[in-house]
Amino acid sequence: MREMHLFNFAKIYLLKTNKIMSESATHIKLVEELSSWISAKFLNGDSGLMLIDHPNSNKKERPPTIEGFIPDVYIPNAPGTLVIIGEAKTAKDLENNHSIAQIGAFLHRCSQTSDSILVLAVPWHMTRLGKNMLRYLKYRVGADNVRTEVLERLTD
Repeated sequence: MREMHLFNFAKIYLLKTNKIMSESATHIKLVEELSSWISAKFLNGDSGLMLIDHPNSNKKERPPTIEGFIPDVYIPNAPGTLVIIGEAKTAKDLENNHSIAQIGAFLHRCSQTSDSILVLAVPWHMTRLGKNMLRYLKYRVGADNVRTEVLERLTD
């Protein structure tokens, strides 16, 4: 009986950890696509100025904390723009309270400088929700001057 209980516990543990790992892998993929898109669109393919919150980034290459949150991609003083902030959200994370507060904080930071941009990367089926959320949060935090982009056609 004890062996069966341990077997079931191990099976449940593996199911949970595999879900966590796949969710993390999805987020990492979105961050990679986000950073590639920003590099191509705003930096002529050069990612040298880009700070990325990625498992392979060392501490000096990671973005600063903004109102208590760390963005996935941050470019201070980008060419032609003062600040670019990029955030990747999985389908599971997009609508939670932490994400809403985080995106609101990033919009608020962008609203403090002219020509700033916030780029959101979400799986393709969350694109419309991502656009509506940004529209609502821009209004809520008074960030009408902030340009926003939602990357489309990303897989999860």
